Amino acid sequence: MNKLSYKKILSKKNKMPITCLTAYSKPIAKILDGEVDLILIGDSLGTTVYGMKNTRGVTLDMMKNHGKAVVKNAKSSMTIVDMPYNTYRNKKEALKNAQELISSTKADFLKIETDKKNIEIVKYLSENKIRVVSHIGVTPQKFSDFRKIKSVGKNTSDAKKLLSLASELERAGSKLIVLECINETVAKKITNILSIPTIGIGSSKFCDGQVLVIDDILNFNSNTKKPKFIKNFTNVEKSISKAVNIFVKSVKNKKFPLKKHSYR
Repeated sequence: MNKLSYKKILSKKNKMPITCLTAYSKPIAKILDGEVDLILIGDSLGTTVYGMKNTRGVTLDMMKNHGKAVVKNAKSSMTIVDMPYNTYRNKKEALKNAQELISSTKADFLKIETDKKNIEIVKYLSENKIRVVSHIGVTPQKFSDFRKIKSVGKNTSDAKKLLSLASELERAGSKLIVLECINETVAKKITNILSIPTIGIGSSKFCDGQVLVIDDILNFNSNTKKPKFIKNFTNVEKSISKAVNIFVKSVKNKKFPLKKHSYR
């Protein structure tokens, strides 16, 4: 299968929903490759892989290492890598770290959480040939406690600000815009006014595409309270628990390893 191009992604707007899932490792990247349009190496790895309470502890080196593993095994899908917290506080810092991250991982896009304060950073990166994916609405890096996250865009003032921000980010050179936990009506309006695709997470079916964290659709950490926009599509946690249980019993009952599992 040939590598998907940005032109092809762009052509899907208003025609065919775009699919995106996260990956942090070679095995998952190989499973997702060619199945989804976009693979996101998200800073969500802070909570899913490293057990952090939020994403603020994620480092550039973490993103580089996981990014390399994923991109190397994504032959067909396009890839997006997240810029970690406090790595793009000004234009100079943003460009240095962005170039370093893209050079190291070879990802197709770079994603940054955006608001009115860093529109110029998006523009600056775009002018320096970095393909930027902007992320608006709920931006998790702003939160030390994810329990305080609430959906946005419910009142007229917030809706206008989000519509204006999205338009400005497109003009600044954004290639895609992630809409997180934005009111359905507002997400639909944003999607309609933009010529670039929107990728929603908790922002309704009216976005041009959808993204979820791979651990959530596989139902890892089933005891943890999840946002309402998450849907479990299977229960890998249950399957792994069953396999572990069978392994333990087999070892204890001396049914594993058998002769065929041993070298002679």
